[in-house]
Order: sequence, then C-alpha cells, then structure tokens
Amino acid sequence: MQLESKKFPGSTFIRKKTIIFINYCINKIIYWKIKSNSYDLIIFSDNLFFINSRLIKKCKNISSSNIILLSGVSPKYLLTKSQKECTPYFNKIFISDPGHKIEWQNYGAKNVICLPISAGAPTIFQKFLKNETNTKRYDIVFIGRLDTGSNEHRIKILNYLLEQGVDVKIWTWSGSNKLIEKYPLIKKQVIGSAYGKEMIKIIAQSKIALNIHDPSVTYGGNMRLFEIPSAKSLQIADKYPENWFIDGEEIVLFNDKEDLLKKINYYLKNNYERNRICNNGFKRVMEEHTFQHRAEKLMNFV
Repeated sequence: MQLESKKFPGSTFIRKKTIIFINYCINKIIYWKIKSNSYDLIIFSDNLFFINSRLIKKCKNISSSNIILLSGVSPKYLLTKSQKECTPYFNKIFISDPGHKIEWQNYGAKNVICLPISAGAPTIFQKFLKNETNTKRYDIVFIGRLDTGSNEHRIKILNYLLEQGVDVKIWTWSGSNKLIEKYPLIKKQVIGSAYGKEMIKIIAQSKIALNIHDPSVTYGGNMRLFEIPSAKSLQIADKYPENWFIDGEEIVLFNDKEDLLKKINYYLKNNYERNRICNNGFKRVMEEHTFQHRAEKLMNFV
C-alpha cells in the first residue's frame, strides 16, 4: 500500500525538519569550503533557498573574497526574510532585469549592476542550427510556463489568438497544467514540454516565436529574449529594454492582443521582412549577447 504524504500523519512536520537539516548541512559545507580555501571570488546564484544571512556574515568575517550574487528574479517575489537579510553583505549584485535594481536597493544592496541573461556560445548554436533553420515546420510557437496564477495573462493572450484561428503550437515547462483545464482550445494545442536543445530546435523550426513575459519581469530580461533570435526565429515580444534590440529591425514588439494578432498576420505573409528581422536579431545576439560577452563583462566588474 502506497501512502500519500499529504495524508500521512506528521508528514508536514517531518518534511520541515528535513529541510532545516539539509539547510544546516549545506551552510556548514559552504562555510568550511570558504574557510579552508583562499578564493578571490565567491559567486552565489539567486536560488538562495538554502542560504541564510548568518552564513553570508560568517563568510565576510573569514574571507576577503569578493562575494557576489547573480540574480535573474525580482527579490520581492521570491526571497524569504532571511534571504533578504543577506543583501547588504554582497559586494555586488548582478541583475538580468534593470527594473529590479530599485527593489534590490530597497533591501540594502550597495552595488547593483545590470548584466542581462544571454544566449549560448555562437559555435554551439551555429553547429546545432545548421540544418534546423532551413525547415520551418511551425508558423507560431510559444514555450514557457502556464501552470501558475501569475501566468494566466499568457493563457488569455494565447486563447484569444486561438479563438481568432491562429495556429499556435504550445510547449510548457511544467508537468502541472491545472490552470489550462479552463481553456480547452489551449489544452488541445499543448504538445508537451521542451527544454534545452529540444526547445532551441523547436524555435529554430518556427517562423514566429512568442515571448510573453512573467509579471515579475519588469523590462523583459528573460532568457527567451536572447534564445529566440539566436535560433533565427522572429521574436514577437511584449516588452524589452530598448538598448538591447531595435524594434522592427531585430525584434517585434506588441502592445496588446489585438496588436499581436495584426503583427502575426503581417509577418506570416511577408517572408522577406520576417527573415530580415530574424537575421538582424541573430547577428545582434552573436555580436553582443552570448555567454562569452557576459563573462567578460562580469570579470571586468569584479
């Protein structure tokens, strides 16, 4: 007989105690690693679930290393109280969305620098896309999360397009899709999940890829912003920092669902314009927005 954890007496208590123990062990390991070695640079990612302010304070006391945080999220959405208390102890915090700068400063961050997310290495993309971009199997695709309440605005936009007869193929990022049960048109269009190379392959095989941002992304600093043009698909997005791409030249911006529908119809019919923007976007990514560019900028700052 298999017991469901939610019905098992004491399971919540055991789970909490297990998390506390794992937290303690991870913090101890990190502390002794830093104490036993002379690091020039210590980097934490924004997944600070197991990190607390006591650890960061100890690290500052025992090490002269630069301690930095790489963050792709808004602190007000994800950080716990203890994690927020870590903020003043980082020498620098690198953010992917310029809209998050004030939020981090409100939690005591002293030095916040915008370092956008990027696409992968040019050689990897060029090798992987050599044969894919010549075969456009899909008119329009969307790949992303549709499993939480914060993503319902995406669902409503996609549902509107489907109601207008637009054939949007959909891949999600989560096994839980309870939210789309209310939208039979969308449920019918969900093909499955796509990650990594498979995701890039799907984008490369599409004429248009939609980038509808999560509300926590203020100015469009998500990974899809760079992945879509790197896969030589036309990106139609709802927002983005203007200095990263040029609207109508390297990317296409839409204002609302009606505007999105209008632009989808236009670019599906105009192959020359669509391909021109795709090629320009790809060139911009390869010249300015790869992992190598970000690594070089990071090292210049630290």
